[in-house]
Amino acid sequence: MHVSMVKKKTTTKKATKTAKKKRVQTRAPGMTQISISLPADLIDRIDVLASEENRNRSNFIATALEKVTE
Repeated sequence: MHVSMVKKKTTTKKATKTAKKKRVQTRAPGMTQISISLPADLIDRIDVLASEENRNRSNFIATALEKVTE
């Protein structure tokens, strides 16, 4: 009796990474992005006021800072 020893091929699954699209940030010319920390309740008030004026948070804060620094 002949016993054949066959080596099984093992396949390993390589993790394939999905190519992420590089996020392109578009900003108005001359604008610089900054990061600040503010209390949550202040952010809430800013969001309400900005919404009442149909503006976004960034625009609302930028306009307020322009007025303060005139």
